[in-house]
Amino acid sequence: MPKQQQYPAGDSKLPASTSSLGFEQIEMLSPEITPPSRSGAPRSGTVEEVAEIDEPLPLVPALRRFSKVAGYCLAMSVAIIGWGYDLVVVGSIVSVDSFLRDYGDLYEGDLIIPSSWLSLWLGLPPVGRTTLMIGSTISAVAVSFIFFSHLASDQTNRRVILTVGLTVQGLSVGMIKTTAVTYVSENAPTCLRGPAMVLFPTFTLLGQLVGAIVVFVVNGVEGPTGYLGAFGSQWVLALAPFILACLMPESPAYLVRKGYEERALKAATALYAPKVDPRGALVRIRAIIEEERAMKTEASYRACFQGTNRRRTMIVLLAYAMPTLFGLDLLSNASYFLKTLGMPSGQALLTMIGGIVAGILANAVGIWVASRARRRRMALLSLSATVALWTAMGASGFRPSGATPWLAAGLMVGVILVCGVGCWPASYVIAGETSALVLRAPTQGLGGCVTHVSSAAAAIALPYIFNPDAGALGARSGLVYSGLCALALAATWVGVPELQGRSMLEIDHMFELRLATRKFGGWGR
Repeated sequence: MPKQQQYPAGDSKLPASTSSLGFEQIEMLSPEITPPSRSGAPRSGTVEEVAEIDEPLPLVPALRRFSKVAGYCLAMSVAIIGWGYDLVVVGSIVSVDSFLRDYGDLYEGDLIIPSSWLSLWLGLPPVGRTTLMIGSTISAVAVSFIFFSHLASDQTNRRVILTVGLTVQGLSVGMIKTTAVTYVSENAPTCLRGPAMVLFPTFTLLGQLVGAIVVFVVNGVEGPTGYLGAFGSQWVLALAPFILACLMPESPAYLVRKGYEERALKAATALYAPKVDPRGALVRIRAIIEEERAMKTEASYRACFQGTNRRRTMIVLLAYAMPTLFGLDLLSNASYFLKTLGMPSGQALLTMIGGIVAGILANAVGIWVASRARRRRMALLSLSATVALWTAMGASGFRPSGATPWLAAGLMVGVILVCGVGCWPASYVIAGETSALVLRAPTQGLGGCVTHVSSAAAAIALPYIFNPDAGALGARSGLVYSGLCALALAATWVGVPELQGRSMLEIDHMFELRLATRKFGGWGR
């Protein structure tokens, strides 16, 4: 054991050698916190004995044991409401009559948004503890551009200013989302890792529900007052991440990587004490980081594509692309899409609200499923069903009738139900548990880029596929997504291993052994 050293109090950065401090040295740094083990016996601090954060527990006992961590994960998930809200407001406000009068063009007797501008508005927003504050500030500035765009002198200037605002807003909510996912994936214990990550699609849908209700309400308001109310409400949502950044403890794993041992202990205490030994959790976190460093893994984007980490990174990138592949972008713009099929705008918005409620209920079931079921199986079964649903919708578009919009709406609700229980929550869990702990932040950053780029590509293409002044495929657009889902199904079958119930050290070992994809589930059991 290394010789004990004295360090000054405060937030001074400790030498790199302190990352290998044992249990006694941690106790020396903060002797006022001395919780015993659950058995009452003193702890030796070895990795084998201090493993509370890796203990497999059913969902309810896990919530009781790690109640503070669960609370902080829930609070961090609230930041995702703004992401879902932004998706729906941008996608649905284009079906509001007053907005169409100010920003749209007349096409064959109906007001529509031209495909070129609609493609930009739907596609540009996805391109884009301190990071939360920065994201919140950028979001507030972006909303100002969006809100005041209607004051421009002519329609072209209005569209340009709105485009700038939507792009910057997309950058800010992307920063907030990536930070929140990284925080939860680093700090959720093994038994809560699945349910905690499933909170993200749930709160995305909650944000979409709030946005859809707001757009439905403002749809009946004459003049710009209605859609300005929808735009202005985003200022409120920009405040939530800023407040969270002021109240949340920093990630202990991040502080250990940076060498701030005293601050790491305080953060671990805020997250785990008194029901779980914070020093024991810190020893476990340090052991994982030290092992990854011994394998010459450094926290850099380059390291994400070196050695065995390349395989892990590609799995995470596939997981982040999953929502785009199963059709989230079209589902988020369902009200406008159904309107192009002939459904009245009010009924299209109500149908979308019903679909979002169904998705929230499905995600609630998904939280329980993720605590018990295997992630690989969840993804494969739900993607298979989704291929069938999108294919049925596409087939209905070859002989359109008055029932086609309603059939398409029903099949889209079916997609959100199936994906809400299966591949959507599974994708977040896979993304949150696959990468090395040292590389968790850069890998999540890369995953966020994949989400935004893939979503931008889909959103840019969609208006040219279904808009009446472009491809005009209508319900046949479902065939595009049946193909994308089939691609996701094949990639998942070939490349995504089963990591359910595995500790971070076990996951590191399995990837280092270069196990075949289908051998992960049974390894060591």
